[in-house]
Amino acid sequence: MKTVRLSFRKKFDDQYTFDLQNNLTIHDFHSIVGLFNQAARLRAPPGPKIFWFGTLFTMWMTAATLFYLLWIHLNNPYILVILPAFIITSSLFMIWLHRHRRTEFEKNILEICCRLNATENIRGINFRFVKNGLDVTPYRIQSLSGLKASYAIDIEFDDRFNALKSRQFNRSSPSEDDIGYILPPKSAYFNHHVVDEKDASCMFQDSPPSWSPPYNEKSVHQLV
Repeated sequence: MKTVRLSFRKKFDDQYTFDLQNNLTIHDFHSIVGLFNQAARLRAPPGPKIFWFGTLFTMWMTAATLFYLLWIHLNNPYILVILPAFIITSSLFMIWLHRHRRTEFEKNILEICCRLNATENIRGINFRFVKNGLDVTPYRIQSLSGLKASYAIDIEFDDRFNALKSRQFNRSSPSEDDIGYILPPKSAYFNHHVVDEKDASCMFQDSPPSWSPPYNEKSVHQLV
């Protein structure tokens, strides 16, 4: 079993390597990777969680400054009560948005892998969607979480399929011994002991000799 990993860094790696030869052509490889990258552009992953935490913290600081200025200007204590409600609401919204984008991205890539496996498994090729070293499945999408998500696609090639394919090719193609071998004539398998030489209709009788008796002058004078 041979495995080629395509790491994801804003897009899946589309570099054709030596390990892909005899398994995928350059055209097929770029078509498959282009399909994954197109799906990643339409539904991009959310990115690192640190970026989301930084964005959320900036929103909190901006809202706190704004509410403080309003409290000083209006001198209304109820304005400060709105700040905790805003913090809770914004936190829940960012958590939902991050999870929604991550789930949509993983479901989309996983669906493409399932479609490709439905056709490419016949050729001994299998596509696996990996996140943080673990397989992404429909039942584990929500459980695979962490501060940083590392996505990749593993393309597995079954060596047994290639061995079977080469064996079938060798069986279908004639060998050099078969090409150089000439079948003997059918008469070689004929049993000459069964032939009745006295039978005039037998086609296997020996032909009459092509030689003639030597010339003799005495026999000529006798005829005269």
